[in-house]
Amino acid sequence: MTLGITAQVTNAIREAIVTAKYEPGQKLSETVLSEYFKVSRTPIREALKQLEREGLVEIIPRVGTCVSKPTETELNELFTLKEVLEGLAAGLFAENGKAEEIKKVQQAVTDMERALQISDNKLYVEANSVFHETILEGAANSKLSFTLNMLLNQIPYNRYVFITIEDPIRREKSLHEHQTILSAIIKGDSEEAEKAMRDHVRASGKQLKMDIEKKLRQFKEE
Repeated sequence: MTLGITAQVTNAIREAIVTAKYEPGQKLSETVLSEYFKVSRTPIREALKQLEREGLVEIIPRVGTCVSKPTETELNELFTLKEVLEGLAAGLFAENGKAEEIKKVQQAVTDMERALQISDNKLYVEANSVFHETILEGAANSKLSFTLNMLLNQIPYNRYVFITIEDPIRREKSLHEHQTILSAIIKGDSEEAEKAMRDHVRASGKQLKMDIEKKLRQFKEE
């Protein structure tokens, strides 16, 4: 039963971090979490250890546990490589994408449009994941998929998507960028698809760095 409780708590805290309910740099109190989940501190402590192994939290001796926050260098490296790799994937997908895969990407964009209409950020992030994952799979290059997935696993990317789309202006721009990528894919224009994807990733990275810097300043002021 204890293992079951620990797993449930781990999943709940992980979800809160990934969806930006707990933000980068935020301190997580074992006592507060214990009271919130109505469990002893033992499963909380085990959950935080697991999340530390996943890179989602940092356990600092004599300080406590904080949600992991990327350094400026890490973000620059991540998005520099992501831009190149996802741009390549989009170009390959425009050339090789199958009809059913293109339809899946179209549906993802439709879901993003609906998500903005009903202000559902979770739906937007889910559709965004389908969009990018389908393009990567449809690029049909196993080495590319392996390299990009290994890169993204180093920093929980969906958590940062939630952060960037908190800004309504960025949400609208992000949707337009996805629509532009889709248009190039439908035309089968690999160069345009690659450029549109690279522009999108670059804009997302720029917004994320500004958002994280803003949040970290807020924590320092508090």
